[in-house]
Amino acid sequence: MDKKDLLKNILNKNITLIDYENIRDKNGARYLGFGKFAGIIGCYNSLALYEDFINNKKLLRAFEINNYNLLKNKLRDKKFSKMKILITGDGRVAKGAIELLKYTNINQVSKDKFLKKIFNQPIFCNLETSDYVNDNSNNSFDLKHFIKNPTKYTCVIEKYLKETNLLISAHYWDPLSPKIFDLKNLYKFNKLKVIGDITCDINGSIPTTLKSTSIKDPYFYFDKINNTEIQKSKNALAIMAVDNLPSELPRDSSEEFGNSIVKEVLPYIIKDDDKRIHNATIVKNGNFLSKYSYLKNYILN
Repeated sequence: MDKKDLLKNILNKNITLIDYENIRDKNGARYLGFGKFAGIIGCYNSLALYEDFINNKKLLRAFEINNYNLLKNKLRDKKFSKMKILITGDGRVAKGAIELLKYTNINQVSKDKFLKKIFNQPIFCNLETSDYVNDNSNNSFDLKHFIKNPTKYTCVIEKYLKETNLLISAHYWDPLSPKIFDLKNLYKFNKLKVIGDITCDINGSIPTTLKSTSIKDPYFYFDKINNTEIQKSKNALAIMAVDNLPSELPRDSSEEFGNSIVKEVLPYIIKDDDKRIHNATIVKNGNFLSKYSYLKNYILN
């Protein structure tokens, strides 16, 4: 059964269809999502790739450990060598990545220190959206304005990438938003060895992401001169771009999602809805709600 037939059956049987991942608060933030564990596992995979590619050392895969608490305990015993990590984003995914790093010997530093100071230990810096994009009109950064008008902004992350060894992209990206970098400028970032692209948009904000990868085969290698995939070599850029990261720790990620449903969804379905459920409802009583009425044309074509 394809998507059109599924929608037709839902309409015919008067099924209520709610998009749980689109249940949002008044500011548009999602109540539910697997973003935290995408960040946690994406960060772990990125560290594992760096260890393998740069230091020729292996870390157990997250799915082999299969337990978040055990994974954290293993990281407490692991001493990472000197490197500079840059994490982009200020949502669930970025917070998940930062949470994981708290269980390592990798300490957070300010943006200024990241750019100017030499470290003899591993460190990371987190850039929020306002840190890496500028309004072309030189107005003060406003997140709502950026979300509504992404074409009016320019990415200004280059000075940070010049100091970065491992980039972990954990930000939300709109196709109309500026890319984090342009391939023609990749030569400028000679310290950059590994990219963990948790956003995983093909040729999206991270243009070296030529493809998504799998849990079984999570990495590939990028030729910085010809902009093509190549075999592993010391001159390549190593890429992690798994597109179903939470599946590596299915029990932990599902448990968190389920707890969020119990807290943020069920009370508003059973009792009084503060409109969070209504606004995320696609079909009710055999009809599309007005917000999703455009789907009528979709199922007819």
